[in-house]
Amino acid sequence: MRKLLLLIVLAGFGYLWFWPTALQPVAWQPQPVPAAEGVWAPNGRLDRAVLEQSGLPGPDTVVVDREGRRYSGVGDGRIVRWRAGEAAETFVKLDGRPVGMDFSVDGSLYAADEEKALVWRVSPQGEVEVVVQSTATQRFNFLNDVFIARDGRLFFSDASSRWSLADNKLALLEHSADGRVFVRHPDGRIELLLDGLEFANGLVLAPDESYLLVAETGAYRITRLWLSGERAGQREVLLDNLPGFPGDLSIAPDGSYWCSFFSPRKAVLDALAPWPQLRKVAARLPRALLTKPVVYPYVFRFDGDGRVLETLQASPGSDLPSFSSVVQRGDQLLLGSPGGVGEIDSDRAYRVPLK
Repeated sequence: MRKLLLLIVLAGFGYLWFWPTALQPVAWQPQPVPAAEGVWAPNGRLDRAVLEQSGLPGPDTVVVDREGRRYSGVGDGRIVRWRAGEAAETFVKLDGRPVGMDFSVDGSLYAADEEKALVWRVSPQGEVEVVVQSTATQRFNFLNDVFIARDGRLFFSDASSRWSLADNKLALLEHSADGRVFVRHPDGRIELLLDGLEFANGLVLAPDESYLLVAETGAYRITRLWLSGERAGQREVLLDNLPGFPGDLSIAPDGSYWCSFFSPRKAVLDALAPWPQLRKVAARLPRALLTKPVVYPYVFRFDGDGRVLETLQASPGSDLPSFSSVVQRGDQLLLGSPGGVGEIDSDRAYRVPLK
């Protein structure tokens, strides 16, 4: 009996340590989580949040058109819209999972599809076309967010070239910097702008469009790429060592930026960061045993100098979900919640007054 138990233990050890895995983890060393003090000090400013919509499977991003109608893509492929205080209606139904969205100057709505790795364009009349998709020479995998410049350039993020939405935890565990940002020019030409990103997520252009910001969810930071001026082509970290996993980005009316957190950092993930072999062991465990995101109602605002200006957090015990997006409309924030992640998926969208 003892020999049998020993064989079982050795077999289990051999599997966890030596069995082939697709994971190709890279060693790195995260900084200590910043203390919850100063600008990061807890507050209950999100406790005033008011429910906008419920019963929507993962209303990931909420954007607003010129008439004040809210739009959100949900898990069943619909893009729904509503006016404040009214029920949501279906605007269009897509074959995929629309998440990050933005309006162009002509009123068209563009949506990144994280399931099909497409970018959709929806006209104000609801006519649908695909404007970005994989080709024989260029493959997209896990599209996440879009931003439309005034001249019609379409910027979009590809969170991982190796892992899909279903494997988002493995993408974060691997930390192989396979995230990218592309731009589609008005003539249809697609150009790689940035690579080597750790889970490229939300993106936004500066108000004067002189630079691009992208949230690197897997590295807890915001990275900037200069697009014009003397520093054009230069890349730098604008904001580093955030206390959570950053998600979506948007521009505030005063030219600063909003960012959402969808989960706090995980101590076990940071502890495993310098040890690739241990992360391979973790990848061989049943998916149910992998570290899980937890609900984290938390958004913050920062400026182009990399200064965090304010945070909005929920009090302990709040029933608010994590927020995957934050957009300011007047003196209110509109907040979308995630779907497709797993443990923190929600069916609600909110708004919260800033005053």
